[in-house]
Amino acid sequence: MRRRLTWIIWIVLVALSASSPLWGSESTFLSQVVKGQLDPTQWFVFNALGLFPLYFFILARNDQQPLLRSLLYLGGMVLGGFIIFPLEVTSQSKPQPLTKLNLSLLVSMDILFIGLFIWALFFGDWSIYRESYHTDLFVYVMTWDFFAFFAVLAVKIITSLKTYFANIIHQT
Repeated sequence: MRRRLTWIIWIVLVALSASSPLWGSESTFLSQVVKGQLDPTQWFVFNALGLFPLYFFILARNDQQPLLRSLLYLGGMVLGGFIIFPLEVTSQSKPQPLTKLNLSLLVSMDILFIGLFIWALFFGDWSIYRESYHTDLFVYVMTWDFFAFFAVLAVKIITSLKTYFANIIHQT
């Protein structure tokens, strides 16, 4: 059931991105990135989309998944959550205890993510992001990609917590 639901969510998110009325329009977002002219809300989402694939790559390497599969997680930096969804659904790996290095990397990334979110929340203008969403194809797709990553992350966390608590119950 979980796999079917995940595939349905993935198909809906891909369809939403593919059905954009903005296809064919020019995007100025990447030039704004290069010039550093983004609102904190845009920086937050853009940088989160770089942190999420790295997060999944570290977890994949920790779980000793094959190198090619792990590298595909890094492909999420270009292809976004749309590539990570199928990788997670078809993953057969069992979560392993985190090494100290991987745990410290993940905690550092969590702190950075939370810091970016707080910065966007207090210093960003969400109306600028909303306007960009409606006028710029890159921001439109980036937004749905952000939701795709978040959905995969939620499933990953729930699965990891189930495994963790099942192991605790089994050991007692």
